[in-house]
Amino acid sequence: MIPKSPNPIRLAQALFFLNAAIWLLFGIYTLTEMAGRYPGQSMTVWISGILMFGNCVAMLLCGVGLGTQRRLFYYLSLAVLVANIILTVTDEFGLLDLITLLIDLALLGLLIATRKRYLARRTSRGSNGE
Repeated sequence: MIPKSPNPIRLAQALFFLNAAIWLLFGIYTLTEMAGRYPGQSMTVWISGILMFGNCVAMLLCGVGLGTQRRLFYYLSLAVLVANIILTVTDEFGLLDLITLLIDLALLGLLIATRKRYLARRTSRGSNGE
């Protein structure tokens, strides 16, 4: 018996939630550890931390929204991923950046592969237009 393949939308949601957890940890680390290391740059540390928490919220919103299979959340998810990919490769690059980049690229691939589920025209009327 061949095992059932995983639901790609559920997989995308799980990856968005994993990404959100990573960004939450980045934000906490930035505010707790980096503030002590760079006391003269507290404003920069706070702005960075807040942006990381914002990214965490965006990832959570995308993960939850994809479950509704609405076009709006599909486009929002694409925008969040493209912004994250661009910002990741244009910044200092390390192991954690590589991990988030790989997750983002996997998510982008999943969204492209499942685009028909989000972009299919849905109507509230019957198929005969009444």
